[in-house]
Amino acid sequence: FGAFSSLLTAGYITLYNQGVKFFGQPNLFLFNINFWPLVLLSVAGVFIGLAIKFFGQHGGLGVAQRQYAQTGRLNFRNLPSILLQGFISLWSGAAVGPEGPLVFLTGSVGSFVSEKLKLQKDDVQVLVYSAIAGGFGGFFGSPVIGAVGAFEYMYIKELDFNRHLIPGLIAAAVGYGVYFAILHTSYLGIYSFPDFASLRLVDLVWALLVGVIAGVIGIMFKVIFGIMNKAFGRLNKRPVGRAIIGGVIIGLIGSFLPLTLYSGQDQLLQIIHNPATFGIGILLLMMLVKILLTSTSFASGFEGGPVFPLLFIGGTLGLALSEILTFIPQGVGVLAGMAGVACAAFPLPLTITLLLGLMGGQTDLLPVIAIGAVTGFIVSKALTPLLPKQGKQSAE
Repeated sequence: FGAFSSLLTAGYITLYNQGVKFFGQPNLFLFNINFWPLVLLSVAGVFIGLAIKFFGQHGGLGVAQRQYAQTGRLNFRNLPSILLQGFISLWSGAAVGPEGPLVFLTGSVGSFVSEKLKLQKDDVQVLVYSAIAGGFGGFFGSPVIGAVGAFEYMYIKELDFNRHLIPGLIAAAVGYGVYFAILHTSYLGIYSFPDFASLRLVDLVWALLVGVIAGVIGIMFKVIFGIMNKAFGRLNKRPVGRAIIGGVIIGLIGSFLPLTLYSGQDQLLQIIHNPATFGIGILLLMMLVKILLTSTSFASGFEGGPVFPLLFIGGTLGLALSEILTFIPQGVGVLAGMAGVACAAFPLPLTITLLLGLMGGQTDLLPVIAIGAVTGFIVSKALTPLLPKQGKQSAE
């Protein structure tokens, strides 16, 4: 299951990357502004709306988790429409990540194979989890992240070590080997900070401070997400119009701030590697715009995942904080901010800590990441019950 899932993941990621490269090339300038994102996302909105109208909307945040919790499997019959909507969304520049459709792909194929083998329900549950772990192990570049990430991402509440993590680790390890042998890619060290010398005790205090602020921003994401869901929910019976409006909003704003489009992984790297180019105001503006565009993307029917957009939001926040409070090292601000925002909006503290530890490639910063992740998670859990009812609609 791990090997086959990883093969699917390699094909999926290759197609995703090639599509982004192809559709992101054309330019349409007006007043020295590239309006190609507006054109591309408006057209994508038409296709997304038509796909939902004729095939239905079967994806979205929390759908895979609910299906798995209720039946121990994913509905593979909906996979073609989810992938169609997913690729249109990812290629067009919607502010979503690739991990959402990837979960449906690996989990649905795992469910299909398990059903054909006529396995018992308990075995199906474990093997579907293992299929997702195999895909994650390859995509995230680590067997441990693959196993733990699949467990947290799917909200598996009752952990049986032998029945879950052992098979998951095996599937993720094999998945990692197959994926790396095919694509030779790795996240190791992409968010490294050469200027960070070594961890100081005071850096843990700064990580706690950044984590608290990041937790509040994660709550802001939940509130805006809920507002956009409510606003676009009035157009649920008109999926074409809803998706076109969403595409126009994302494309128009993205034409002025192109780094806020797409998943945000490559865009955040550009910002971190050229910090002098961006002032504090621009960094905070991009953070707010990314929150708005990600919420709009999901609310209007675009299909994807939340993890990488949340990391972008946290990364721009952390970079701005390190510019405002110059005594906070850039590595501490950025990584604690990424971890805090992501775990405040989407409860993945172990996964995010391990993932950012791999992406940073600096073991000294692991405690900083862990503090940011746990602090953001706790702040979110403490403040979410205080939100107005409509504000509780979130990435969870």
